[in-house]
Amino acid sequence: MTFSGTMELTEHVLGAKVAGRLTTLNIDEGDLVKKGQLLATLDRFDQSQKDLNRVAVLLQNGGANQQSLENAQLTLEDQEIISPIDGVVLIKDSQTGEIIPAGGGVVVIGDLKDQWVKIYVSEDMVHQLSINQQASILVDGSRQAYKGHVTFIADKAEFTPRNVQTPEERVTQTIAVKITVDDPDENLHAGVSADVRF
Repeated sequence: MTFSGTMELTEHVLGAKVAGRLTTLNIDEGDLVKKGQLLATLDRFDQSQKDLNRVAVLLQNGGANQQSLENAQLTLEDQEIISPIDGVVLIKDSQTGEIIPAGGGVVVIGDLKDQWVKIYVSEDMVHQLSINQQASILVDGSRQAYKGHVTFIADKAEFTPRNVQTPEERVTQTIAVKITVDDPDENLHAGVSADVRF
């Protein structure tokens, strides 16, 4: 059995915990980032850094307690946007100088280690598939076959999305199935067409 779908990856929308003006944004779309990397800062970042250093000195000299140091650390962290994963910058939603609301998206990071293909299988064929079933994935522009396995089978049918090619397929009730790539690499890109073979 062969089915067509599109490569996708897990996306993380990152924002600041507090509202503020974006003063630095150290990345561009397409950049690779590391877990823990500082991506952006807000306008009170420098002051928060100074406050933390001041409290750390006071703590050493007995003029502050551990709780004060922890509060200063949290205040500094509120002014930072840090990547939670190794990944690639997919979208920059904001530019330096803009006012960012608390929790507002600033950048979207894609997880290159968590890529999958979503396919739509007709109701009469889905019973032939099972969770963890092995599959082979071929993507446009590459001759390499990637190994994958079924990680999700929807529990209800839906009409096939409009981007499926033929009118006959579009009116069919189908079940969404997700096939996760076991060995993703830098040659896989979100949005590229892929064929899944069982």
